[in-house]
Amino acid sequence: MKRIIFIVSLWSLFLLGACSNEEVKYDGAFLRIAVVGDIPELISEKIYFESISLSEFSEKKMENSTDFDAVMITPVMFEKASNDDLVQVYNSSELPFIFFDSTKRHFPFIREGVTYETADWGSLDNGSHTTIYLSNVDGSREDAWHFYLKDEKELNKLYKEIFQKVETL
Repeated sequence: MKRIIFIVSLWSLFLLGACSNEEVKYDGAFLRIAVVGDIPELISEKIYFESISLSEFSEKKMENSTDFDAVMITPVMFEKASNDDLVQVYNSSELPFIFFDSTKRHFPFIREGVTYETADWGSLDNGSHTTIYLSNVDGSREDAWHFYLKDEKELNKLYKEIFQKVETL
């Protein structure tokens, strides 16, 4: 009986581990993504995540960076990443910024005088889960793409769509 319980316990641990790091079926170009916040728990041979701190996240480094294809900012860093001293970084970089799981889209990050906490959620909520923001360096235009998640079971599909968009930018 103890042996059966042991085997069932091991099998359960295996299944839990397999579920937390699901493979994303992305087969585009290899992408290097800088992450400010929590590194996504996913598996993909074509995606490399590198954690960076906000102190590394300066205007000069992001403006001329060829090390990364995009920068992903996750919810644990939204408030700090929406400080006014970073607005110019978002608006002058040639890199796309992925605001992952941001119900307030990209607005609190690119507007001075607004933080993620103080931004009016009601007027910014369009139902999107994640936004990619890209500023045109000459300042004449900015682009944003919104990604929707209807069911948590479709998270891998969401990641795939985000990575496919980054590949085209």
